[in-house]
Amino acid sequence: MPSQDRRADQAAEQAARLHRAGDLAGADRLYREALALRPDHADGLHGLGVLALGRGQSGQAIAFIGRAVAVRPEVAVYYLNLGLALRDQGHAEQARAALQVAVLRDPDDPRAHAALAAVLEALHRPVEAEAAAAAAVRCDPGHGTPATAIPGGSAALGRLRIAAGRLEEALAALHAAVREAPDDASSWHRLGEACGRLGRTDGAEAAFRRVVALLPDDPAASANLGGLLFERGRLDEAEALLRRAASCAAPTAETLSNLGLVLMATGHLPEAERALAQASALQPGSDGIAVNRGSILAELGRHAEAEGCLLAVEARAPSGSVDAARARFNRATVLLATGRHRDGWAAFEARRRLVPPAPSPLPDWDGRALPEGAAVLLHAEQGLGDAIQFLRFVRRAAERASVRLLLPEALQPLVSGLLSSRCRLATPGCVDEGCVAQASLLSLPFLLGCAAPVADGPYLSVPDDARPEAAWLDARPAGPTVRLTVGLNWAGSPGYRFDRRRSLQLHRLGHLSELTGIRFVSLQQGEAARQPAPEGLAVERPPGPPASLAGTAALIARLDLVVTVDTAIGHLAGALGRPVWLLNRYGGDWRWQDGNLLPDGRSAWYPTLRQFRQREPLPPDQAWQAPLRDLARALGAAAGGEGGVRCR
Repeated sequence: MPSQDRRADQAAEQAARLHRAGDLAGADRLYREALALRPDHADGLHGLGVLALGRGQSGQAIAFIGRAVAVRPEVAVYYLNLGLALRDQGHAEQARAALQVAVLRDPDDPRAHAALAAVLEALHRPVEAEAAAAAAVRCDPGHGTPATAIPGGSAALGRLRIAAGRLEEALAALHAAVREAPDDASSWHRLGEACGRLGRTDGAEAAFRRVVALLPDDPAASANLGGLLFERGRLDEAEALLRRAASCAAPTAETLSNLGLVLMATGHLPEAERALAQASALQPGSDGIAVNRGSILAELGRHAEAEGCLLAVEARAPSGSVDAARARFNRATVLLATGRHRDGWAAFEARRRLVPPAPSPLPDWDGRALPEGAAVLLHAEQGLGDAIQFLRFVRRAAERASVRLLLPEALQPLVSGLLSSRCRLATPGCVDEGCVAQASLLSLPFLLGCAAPVADGPYLSVPDDARPEAAWLDARPAGPTVRLTVGLNWAGSPGYRFDRRRSLQLHRLGHLSELTGIRFVSLQQGEAARQPAPEGLAVERPPGPPASLAGTAALIARLDLVVTVDTAIGHLAGALGRPVWLLNRYGGDWRWQDGNLLPDGRSAWYPTLRQFRQREPLPPDQAWQAPLRDLARALGAAAGGEGGVRCR
């Protein structure tokens, strides 16, 4: 071999070593030295092409590598990198041809199969792409030294299987992908996506946290994790992540929408509206964002704007879609909040698209009278509070058909006053003989044509066998100075999205300790029941395990007054006909808003219920100050015989 050729080979070999070591400038100098010694030196040409490809100069890469292929057409890796350069230039078909040659020249190189899979995917040939990705997985992962960064076959398989909706298979491939390349943020992201779609939220959270760790300055990474944490009820961390994502130069509409929802849940309503307005401006055609904006407008009492926003979604969203149902359901709550009940009940039926299916395969009841011997199965839906409120319609339903009530076990002892020859309890897990149709309790006002709230007086009753659960109250002498016995329920379930706004910490009621003549009794259940009372406030707590719902009803029946936030306890007290004062968040649920009030401000649903509302859309700590002051004044007046609460 002529000495000049030998020196060219030596320069190219040394350049390749520097290239692998990351000394790109040194590699470039030596590749060019090899070409100066021999202009058609294939490895020198290929090396310069790979360097150009790494710099994003794919046109220059094609020129160099194309010359290398002309000199040595048998070298597989030349075709691999030529295919990558052609792909980057947008020449997908030519890239596919080059990569097919690379695979034929070296069928054991996983890089060529993986690159071919990506190009076939871009060409919308998913079956062939998946086959190429599977071939990459089967090959020896240690084969060859990558000249450029190529996603592995497992990553490609995961991506393709997600696109095909084969999530379990995608999950297996993506777990392999992150083992092979633990710093590949895109594979971690797809793993989180697949876990999330399969309902495996722990796995999704772990994957998205890894993406944030790999890309701490990427707003999309923070936004994805923030959105997931919001769905999991971890509001503070979600808010911090979404604020960080929204603070970038160009936040996405989805990020701003999720931030708006978090702010709405944490009680920052004006700021939530601004975020959702900005999201709508960025993506005016998004039905999901428009529904979210309609929700915050309704929370702020801007009902006409909310209704217009939601009507626009109903007009353009595909019929039967989730967004159309969400818009119609949310508009129903606006109609009901503003007293337009007949139209509201009709729109309220859209919720059926959003909740789990009925527990029975029976056809839907249309509300018309049924022949003698035919019965309708009425079942509860959503929370206990909803079931209690809508049980009031059972008597009217029983005028049109025999009724079988399918209720949560906790409620069954309380409905004896509703039972008759035409209404009896159904057996869970089966449909009683004679049932020919079914309906949700929440559908009854629509099916019965009710145009206004129905308040027929107390319709739940305390069973005799539950009364011993409340006997502890009488066993503890109240003392001669007690003029009023008041039950306190300060928190609801933390799983409710707006619980941060509706619930209190017990320490917030500390100023009630300044009142005299009042005996406070805890009605609280769950984790919040263990909160310590603030200094000076004596709150008596039941002994032993938590009472049943019937036992709680028995205790309420012995009290002069119930003070509660918006939970099932308020409904229970109202349905028993007991005085109840509701501490309510700003905006709040439709059933407590102005269209559902009597002229004197009492609830049209429960005439014994009086509200103490937050007056302004302030953060919870500030928003509760005024209603808690009003509550203290009213309790003081009632204990002095001036508050309209009848003592026992």
